[in-house]
Amino acid sequence: MRFSELPKKVVLSYIGLVVSYVIWSAATPIIKLTLDFIPPYTFLFLRFLIVGIILLPYVIYLLQVNRVARQDYLNIALLGVFSQSSLIILFVALQYTTSLDATIIGILGPLLSMVAGHYFYKDRINAKVKLGTVITLIGALIVTIEPLLISGDSVETVDSVKRFYGNILILIYNLSFLLYVIWAKISLGQTPRILKKTLHFIHLKPMSKEYPAGVTTALSFYVGLLTMIPAAIVENLTTSPVDVMSMGVKPIIGLLYMAVFSSIIAYFAFERSLDNVTVSDTALMGYTQPLLTLPFAYLLLKELPTPGMVFGCGVIFTGILIAEIGAHARAKLAEAASLSDA
Repeated sequence: MRFSELPKKVVLSYIGLVVSYVIWSAATPIIKLTLDFIPPYTFLFLRFLIVGIILLPYVIYLLQVNRVARQDYLNIALLGVFSQSSLIILFVALQYTTSLDATIIGILGPLLSMVAGHYFYKDRINAKVKLGTVITLIGALIVTIEPLLISGDSVETVDSVKRFYGNILILIYNLSFLLYVIWAKISLGQTPRILKKTLHFIHLKPMSKEYPAGVTTALSFYVGLLTMIPAAIVENLTTSPVDVMSMGVKPIIGLLYMAVFSSIIAYFAFERSLDNVTVSDTALMGYTQPLLTLPFAYLLLKELPTPGMVFGCGVIFTGILIAEIGAHARAKLAEAASLSDA
């Protein structure tokens, strides 16, 4: 089926994914820049506080129309942990590594989404897609360990060992984001049999009913806020407390961007899109992030890719190209089969 022939709601879902990933492409350099002024736990606390204040009237209305069943509290809390609280891993990582490293390694997120879509939701992938996936993984690992393969003097302001540590944290964050994507699909009522068995094994039940994406997205921000309150208090007691009134323009702009655009607009667009697209579709959109992040990283941080990054990116995009050729071939075969059945 051609893009022009897709149903309107599917087209809007693809547009929503594009909007989300464009916003998130600028987010990593903006986070790293703002962390020069605000420590990570306080940054996230202030971000979630702003989001919570803006969304409060909307959340009150949503909860009046869509009452949350008591047995679903834990599932929604876990969705908030995977999507929002886990961001602290990314924020801490960016204190040690570069925004370009984080974005390039972040390609593993979409890649893992594709694998999860194949395993949990039976999204079909052929041999070329599998080969491309393996090559992409190798490229991401090259970028991850690159700091250990070069001398510290060649890495502008980031020590090689610390940069490697930050890269490992980025890998962990991508695993958490994968759990968020899967859990969001579950919250929308899309729970495959294998996941139902897993949930039963760990004594968790699927959602008792289907909730609109707005409900789960909005509540996830309040989960993030609650988890950041104690961490932000300890951070301000053990380090120099943050003076919000004298922060300056740059951190305020960074906070507002992360609260309004990267949180409210991007997450709502992303979760609404998940209802009409596959997990693998989110993977394909995510491949564009390094290309979009590159100009933001240079303009905001003067970051340029190292030779190791360039080589790793070359391997990554070779894998993506092979995977996409395989995915395109599979789509053509499916289209031909549907025509023959007709």
